[in-house]
Amino acid sequence: MTSKKDRSVAALPDAAVRRRRVTGVVAGLALAAALTATAVPAVAQGQGSDKSASGHSAQHHYPSPLQVTSAYYASYNGDLAAGFDRYISKDLVLHGFNGPEQREDWIKGDLNIKAGLKGFKMTVLDQIVEGDKVVTRWSFSGVHTGTVFGIPASGRDVTLSGISIDRVMNGQSVEHWSEGNFGRFLDELRGVSDPGSATPSTK
Repeated sequence: MTSKKDRSVAALPDAAVRRRRVTGVVAGLALAAALTATAVPAVAQGQGSDKSASGHSAQHHYPSPLQVTSAYYASYNGDLAAGFDRYISKDLVLHGFNGPEQREDWIKGDLNIKAGLKGFKMTVLDQIVEGDKVVTRWSFSGVHTGTVFGIPASGRDVTLSGISIDRVMNGQSVEHWSEGNFGRFLDELRGVSDPGSATPSTK
């Protein structure tokens, strides 16, 4: 026995039946597209889930590369040791001023500089993000009132500026490059050069 709906479809011309079927397909595709559109932002924001061995889903939320580097450089004006431990990976690959160095040497040197400069202040001048890498142009300054790298206090205003690149994964810098006027900074500490000549442009 045929239903009323079946009889009405059978009575339609072939073209009308084809249009109705096409309309149904289009509606189905539109629904699929809408579902996909609602799912994509969650993945794009890093809110996807990974299946664990137990079959339960585990979510990982990490700050963006820009957030990581901004927080790290801000820690120079606060608790640098804590910032370093939080945002610099234990497995860091380091390319310092003098080529590859050790992670421990980096934090030891920067803590020595900070302790030796009264009124120490780190300023981030620019940051540029490209994928998982962040380029940071920075400068710090202070009055040389303590021993820095074996150089006794001179009472001079000194400045060190440079550009660093951090490759960030899972909320930490896993690779770091730095370039700067370190030689001139040491000359300033020794009283060899004019401190004003090392001040970077903020433009």
